Amino acid sequence: MKQKRWCGITAKMGTMLSGVFSIMITHLYLILEQKHLEDGNCTYISSQAQRSFRNTLTHFIICWSFKIILIQSFITMIISLLLLYSAYAQIYRGLVIYIVWIFFYEAVNFVIQVLINDFSIEEVRFVRWSGLAFRYLLHGFWMFFVFNYMQIIYKSQKQGNIICYNRRMSMGEGGSSWQKSKIMSFVHH
Repeated sequence: MKQKRWCGITAKMGTMLSGVFSIMITHLYLILEQKHLEDGNCTYISSQAQRSFRNTLTHFIICWSFKIILIQSFITMIISLLLLYSAYAQIYRGLVIYIVWIFFYEAVNFVIQVLINDFSIEEVRFVRWSGLAFRYLLHGFWMFFVFNYMQIIYKSQKQGNIICYNRRMSMGEGGSSWQKSKIMSFVHH
């Protein structure tokens, strides 16, 4: 059976490339953010913030933004490796986990970007927003392949379960006529 291709790439190859893309872009994101977030100015933020729940949460996210990004990036790399294994082993649940995680990962990164936007210089803001837009576009492109491959795996496993389904025989039947005819033809030889 010939596989469908989009942009010259099969769904499985696109899924594999999505995992590789996620690992590479996460690593590049960490390199950029390490320089600009590691030395966050939490004392400046603390002196300006009034102590309400919203401000306390905002203060926590801003001060711990690099650690949040670091933990998230580590989890993203693990889930990207899970995607690569799941694509190889044809496990659709791994692909579902990847899709859900990437949406969560990018949503948290967007919130962090909005909160720390005022505390960075203009050139860094431009690079961050450009990188975020670039990641969103490419994640959307690669998600198309992941979603299609997930559907292909799910449908093939569902059909495989139907094909392997064995009908139970009644106790009084004692064997089918096909088995009896095979035995009888063997005995005649």
